[in-house]
Amino acid sequence: MRLFATLPEMVEVGGRTLPLVATRYKAARGIRLKPCAVSGAIKLSLPARGGVREALNLLETHRGWLEAQVARWPTPLPFAPGAEIPFDGRVLLLDWDEARPLRPMLEGTTLRLGGPRVGVADRTRRFLMQQARAALVPMTHDLAAAQGCSVARVALGDPVGRWGSCNQRQASINYSWRLILMPEWVRRAIVVHEVAHLVHAHHGPEFWRLVADMGGQAGESRRWLARFGREMHAVGAGSGQD
Repeated sequence: MRLFATLPEMVEVGGRTLPLVATRYKAARGIRLKPCAVSGAIKLSLPARGGVREALNLLETHRGWLEAQVARWPTPLPFAPGAEIPFDGRVLLLDWDEARPLRPMLEGTTLRLGGPRVGVADRTRRFLMQQARAALVPMTHDLAAAQGCSVARVALGDPVGRWGSCNQRQASINYSWRLILMPEWVRRAIVVHEVAHLVHAHHGPEFWRLVADMGGQAGESRRWLARFGREMHAVGAGSGQD
């Protein structure tokens, strides 16, 4: 993936300045325009050669459509003092006071933050990742052990397209740290799904029977994610690099 010098790196859409990400594909026969709420970018798919002028024209002629799509995106929720963010099925207040210790402290539904204002977003993100690891790693190992499986590696990241993934051959599972923002039952449903892939690499009837036997609540979690998933990706957006 790369940006082309002949196309702008940023575009104005409905009063918002958004990245324009252009990607060339050998198999592409035309130009495809896609506003991506999860990444917060406008994406362009182009053929292997040419198409820049047509892409610019497409951006201009579809400006109204782009504005309507972007208007439906969730509002970014930066990690800033006073912000209220989803956390483990409840709302967590970010309460900052420079005089407090640097290490974040969770007190009920309040996260006490100290130290310099610069770095609050970073410290909040690290805290959430630590909480996600503490919740997901033991749950994964316990559910796997109940199926007679072992997990060699549990990793956390911030993928755009998946909440979790399983490599059966390597016995490794990856999760989005954003699962800690969700209710516990949704988080568990995703863990069940990935652990079940240690047994069945496919999505056939046997896989879904195992998910049901493990209490995965697959249907309910899919509906929850369809409704609130994009909002989870908006948490921390606009925090910058502080």
